[in-house]
Amino acid sequence: NINGGVGAFFHGDAKDCYDNLHVRLKCVPDAALVFSGHEYMLMNLRFSHWLDESDENVATALREVATRRHHSFTTQPSSMAVERRVNPFFRVKERAFLDKIEELYAAMRRSARKKWYRRYVPDWLDRSAFIATVEGPDKRDAEMGKLARKMGQTGPDFADISRDPDEPSAIECVKGIKTCQELIQYRHAIDQATGGGGGAEVDEDE
Repeated sequence: NINGGVGAFFHGDAKDCYDNLHVRLKCVPDAALVFSGHEYMLMNLRFSHWLDESDENVATALREVATRRHHSFTTQPSSMAVERRVNPFFRVKERAFLDKIEELYAAMRRSARKKWYRRYVPDWLDRSAFIATVEGPDKRDAEMGKLARKMGQTGPDFADISRDPDEPSAIECVKGIKTCQELIQYRHAIDQATGGGGGAEVDEDE
């Protein structure tokens, strides 16, 4: 369900998401139109803008979609070109984007230790899954270790043998997808606790 995002992962995991977006859809031309089954483009672009406020493609798409929704116009169809430029699950192929979301993820983990987080996000509302073990190691590292072993047995279609050395590896991209998932959970918890305004910064000093 590509629509500035990928929808909820009711089945499958980050590797399946990578397979679908970056292997199966790799040869789909940019001009191909995307008709999504749900109208989540505005919500998804707001999240994308939160992840990377400096990206002009995302900012432009967000303004356009917000204007169209304000006038009750549809935002469909999208295109593969648009999705590859503004959808964070496609953008994990960009080194600079991966670095940004890793910084945001680190700030998120730090914020979970602060008093303001508990004021905004009580235990019953916390959906971010990492809070209970926030003082421990990054749980994604263990998962990525298992994934690396699995990927070594899946053949060349997932090995990125001929990739550009400056391009993130498949393992890095899958980890980036998992990071986006964690950040979605974090943002959702904050928005619910603050009435949708995202009223707290991710790295307050308090």
